[in-house]
Amino acid sequence: MRYQDQAIRMTTKAVDDLFRFAKGTTKDKVAWKPLDQGRSVLEQLQECAQAPSWFTAMLQMKKMPEFPPDMAEKAKKDREQWKTIEACEKACKDTSTKLYEVIKNFPDKDMEISIHLPFGKGFDASMGDIIMFHYWNVVYHQGQVNFIQTLYGDKEMH
Repeated sequence: MRYQDQAIRMTTKAVDDLFRFAKGTTKDKVAWKPLDQGRSVLEQLQECAQAPSWFTAMLQMKKMPEFPPDMAEKAKKDREQWKTIEACEKACKDTSTKLYEVIKNFPDKDMEISIHLPFGKGFDASMGDIIMFHYWNVVYHQGQVNFIQTLYGDKEMH
């Protein structure tokens, strides 16, 4: 099995699991923010629905796309259109499908191309790393969703 195929397989399952976990959230807690400061389950799902488009662009361009200062705020506004778990799931599956097509066709010879990403203190990532970014992001948010559920007393494994 090619690395690309394994990445798609793992990420597809992670996305399915994320939304299964999220659907276990009580309706009154989907938009709830712990301590009124964290991010809600809905906000995290919105990010997971949008993020594949960022990774798709990086893989297609083999460089960091333009990231003007107002882009983060614009991205946040854009993803607010998905107001339910189901809307986020549909959007995530749509953006993920586009990403998977790029990953499936990504040439082995380009896996080691590295680009600099400006996030945090900045870091370099290979195309092989970026292929797994959606997986990493989704798995991280699985944990966040599960943690939010425990904060309101839900200890069930969804």
